[in-house]
Amino acid sequence: MANTDQNQINPETQKILNQPLQKKAGLSAEDQAFLNLVVDRVDRGEIKLLQPDTLINHAIYDALPEEQKGKVDFDAVNLASTLRNIYDLWKAEPIATFQIENMVRQARLTKERFEEISGDVYVI
Repeated sequence: MANTDQNQINPETQKILNQPLQKKAGLSAEDQAFLNLVVDRVDRGEIKLLQPDTLINHAIYDALPEEQKGKVDFDAVNLASTLRNIYDLWKAEPIATFQIENMVRQARLTKERFEEISGDVYVI
């Protein structure tokens, strides 16, 4: 089937469609605080998003049994991946969007759930 002009989206319309929807009310206080903490610690080099072990609070982690350490290590890899996506999006355009809100809330709640099981094992 030949591609015709009728099947094309105007470039200006496509540009608008590609923009994430801005959340005019901004993030909740909890989510904004979490986002600020993550961005600050990454910017200062305390957290390296390609090194998940930099998310781990070793004062707590080192006292855990080996099985729990394995779970924390696994979770840290997933958490670092999510935080990397959040950080990249925020640095590209630091505006509250529904996408940022969803990702931040997911990371924050996941971290809190992990810490209910293992204690305060993350530095965020």
